[in-house]
Amino acid sequence: MRGGDGPAFMCGWCNGAPGIGLARLGTLPLLDDARVREEIQAAVNVTRTTGFGYKHGLCHGDLGNVLFLLEAARVLRDDALLRHTYRLAGGILQDINEHGDRHGLPESIETPGLMVGLAGIAYGLARLAAPERVPDILAVAPPMG
Repeated sequence: MRGGDGPAFMCGWCNGAPGIGLARLGTLPLLDDARVREEIQAAVNVTRTTGFGYKHGLCHGDLGNVLFLLEAARVLRDDALLRHTYRLAGGILQDINEHGDRHGLPESIETPGLMVGLAGIAYGLARLAAPERVPDILAVAPPMG
């Protein structure tokens, strides 16, 4: 989760700040201290600045990253982050509408899978639309409500 001129790192749920941040959010009920909260904030900052504009999937794409921000906004009770998250989500939806889904494979190949395919894109959009009813599969958690 380093920034600056250091080496570049992937920013995805599977291997990067969003996944680390989501794990740290899950530890808060058991270990809520300044260091954990600093790591969560670092993950939020890195994700906001470098986590968008690539693929749409859950694993290492925009929807997985925006779902981390959604969970961070909920757990931290951060209304500004929640508004920012839904602005990002609107941009993702607009990009899908204008250019189709991006999943990292040639355009002629449809990928139905959950983590990098169409099922994951549909899931991500459903979770954004109704987070209180759609469970968080990235955190292996029940619905919010």
